Amino acid sequence: MALKQGKIIAVNRELRTVIIANKTRQYHAVCQRAVFNRYLRFLTPGMFVIVKLRTERRLRKNKPSFTITDFLTIVKPSPRRRVLFSQRNLRSETAQFINTLNSTMFLDLEMSMHPYRVDKSFTQEIIQVGYVLSVNDEIIERYRAFIRPKRHKTLTKRTLKFLDLTQKDVDEGITFEAFYNHFKAVLKRYNPAVIVWGSNDKSALKDAAHIHGFKPLDIRFVNLLKLHKNVFRLKDDLGLAKAVKLYGNHVDSQKHDALEDAEMTRLVFNGFKATLNDTLKPNWSSIKKPVKK
Repeated sequence: MALKQGKIIAVNRELRTVIIANKTRQYHAVCQRAVFNRYLRFLTPGMFVIVKLRTERRLRKNKPSFTITDFLTIVKPSPRRRVLFSQRNLRSETAQFINTLNSTMFLDLEMSMHPYRVDKSFTQEIIQVGYVLSVNDEIIERYRAFIRPKRHKTLTKRTLKFLDLTQKDVDEGITFEAFYNHFKAVLKRYNPAVIVWGSNDKSALKDAAHIHGFKPLDIRFVNLLKLHKNVFRLKDDLGLAKAVKLYGNHVDSQKHDALEDAEMTRLVFNGFKATLNDTLKPNWSSIKKPVKK
């Protein structure tokens, strides 16, 4: 793997190829599909780029080509030089954003799961909620509640096997309406950034509001998994338990309890923030590192 820089001479969208030229030579390179699609809007002749190349050549349409695995910098040249993308800028901008989040809620939701047999009428519903509310790094509240489902009141065997709960827990839980009103009041009072691991929780709250006929709440979601993938250039998702280990925390196993997962999300957030502020270095050797983009 090597870093190369130069000016884009030509781009072929159909073949995902780019020709980059500097003072000494030209590089005919093919982009990995995900990389090409991500930066396509910037890839026009005349742009100055710094790329990460695989040094071994491959044949592309019977022509030897290198492979571009990532773009580190894309600059629009003079007369008005403008940085269109910079990996360094991405990291610093993410750090700046994270450092402004003074009021945070680390949220996790557990859902009912489809039965083992195919049932097209089945609807997943929120059956457990856990969050940790923090203001200026001080924990204000830890909240954990079971929620009675509306459409499928009896939990499936798959749900009971996968989650750390019982049918009795859910039967004795609160209604979604009670949680909705509580959650709405907390959001209004503290206006927290709601930190989640992945996009499922955001969709689940929206779907639940629709099922119960409520207006979706106005929530400032922050997808911590997506931030990790962007900053560390990961192609594959990073599991929450592995992310906890990445920052030096010990995890026996993930029980899939909402409050426990919310606590784990808080640990990952703190480790990520420390990494962005250069006070901690992730220990990638402690986990199997996901494939990079």
